[in-house]
Amino acid sequence: MFTALNLAIVSLWFLSAAVDYAEFCYLWQLKEYRLDRLRDFFSTKQGQRYWLRYQLLWRSLAVLVIFFWPFNQVITLKYILLLGFLAELIYNAWRLYRGRIRYPRPTAKAFGIVAAALLLEALLAVNDRDWAQTLVLVIVRFPLLSFTVIVFNKVTGRVKDWYIARAAKKIRSYPHLIVIGVTGSYGKSTVKEFLSQILAQKYSLVKTPRNTNTDIGIAQFILRTSFSGVQVFVVEMGAYRVGEIKKICDMVRPKVGILTAIIEQHLSLFGSIQNIQTAKYELLRSLPADGLAVVYADNPFCTEFLGDLTCRRVETYGLDPDNKPSLLITNIKSGLDGLRCSGVYLGFEGEMQAPVLGAHQALNIAPATMVAVYLGLTREQVYAGYRTLKAGENSLKIYRYGSADVIDDSYNSNPVGFKAALDIMAKFPSERERVVVTRGMLELGEKTEEYHEVMAEEIAFTADKLVLITPDFTAAIRRGIEKINGKYRLEIIEKYDSRELCDYLKQYKNKPAVILLENRVPKLARSELKSGL
Repeated sequence: MFTALNLAIVSLWFLSAAVDYAEFCYLWQLKEYRLDRLRDFFSTKQGQRYWLRYQLLWRSLAVLVIFFWPFNQVITLKYILLLGFLAELIYNAWRLYRGRIRYPRPTAKAFGIVAAALLLEALLAVNDRDWAQTLVLVIVRFPLLSFTVIVFNKVTGRVKDWYIARAAKKIRSYPHLIVIGVTGSYGKSTVKEFLSQILAQKYSLVKTPRNTNTDIGIAQFILRTSFSGVQVFVVEMGAYRVGEIKKICDMVRPKVGILTAIIEQHLSLFGSIQNIQTAKYELLRSLPADGLAVVYADNPFCTEFLGDLTCRRVETYGLDPDNKPSLLITNIKSGLDGLRCSGVYLGFEGEMQAPVLGAHQALNIAPATMVAVYLGLTREQVYAGYRTLKAGENSLKIYRYGSADVIDDSYNSNPVGFKAALDIMAKFPSERERVVVTRGMLELGEKTEEYHEVMAEEIAFTADKLVLITPDFTAAIRRGIEKINGKYRLEIIEKYDSRELCDYLKQYKNKPAVILLENRVPKLARSELKSGL
């Protein structure tokens, strides 16, 4: 007989399981449902601490104690379950109030995975018909959710191939469409934005939105986008392993390819810098004989195999005249009001001025300029594009937080971008307190310690305070500070709790400070800082 007690237990079980599966799904979604990225996460200190969570360790120990305790009556176990789930409901309500519950973006895939995991646990519980064994299912929720994700990936893999085939067929139905591919370890999103804005002076174009740069993301975008009357399609291409960019190229068939840089970004996933190079070169090797390859000249990994390309036109850009770039960038001057620089290209020298932040943006504007010239834009059209350039939605930006300025570079982080953000921070008056908030740089593999030690000196040179929001790279950063023998004064603060971080940042709302957000920060803290907008 299904009593009121049973109904109460089932209801509380559902709330408990829903919260658990949502949080586990959040982690999988954050890692793009990829086992390699999840495995890399668990190799970090933050990932290792994840196993110490209440849902994975402490509750599991409590369940095991209850399971092996010699209860003689089922009713006793039922009341223990009721009290346990009720206590968990109160605990989760407190966590929700404190902003500590993470849940995935409401996509169809996330909903399907959570629903399937809930159904799977319910079916296992009904099949057991044993309250004690049903209790043990609470311990295996993370494996159950992970199993569900893997099954979904197998099923959706076939669907993904179908989407990609349809997208490829659609692109081929526009034989006069010029497709431009942009890839690189960093800078590709900004180059895509700058190139699109400049080309818009002459062409009707479409670009992949925001951070859409995977095969399935691009395929879905193609299928829901009208290319009627469109002349140019700019495609950002990302990858975590060899073969992924080639798959995109086979789908969209680019005529122009831009390679911005090759560094150890995502090294832990690729395994070696050579694998990263191979992956990025897949764009250049896919170009037709009458295509154009535009490559950063000052990066040896970018230029190493240019002689092997089948496209006849290969051009480079850079800052070092010894590398003989096709477009040489000189006289860079950057301030909070924008960027100015000179360029020598095709025998002509000209000056460029754009309302964008950071000297590094010259290296993002250069390839956009070269492709624009290749596609027939006049000097006047190119310069008109410069005057209205805007960084993309995910690019570095500055906004006010009360009396403080926030430099928001929280989309992601790499050594080059981190330094560029610090250079912008250095443009602010030195009497203003400078605070860097970061979790460090992820997926750098064997170079992780080295890069964080080096970056520690850069931070110490520029900032007054460094707020670390995860423990992963604290030791490496402290070693980096020790190596400079107290040459700079840098206060290191550790705020691993999102609520504590938020409370700490509130003190700067009425101070003339500069706060740099480098890499992703907790949603609670980000919302607080954006409250001044």
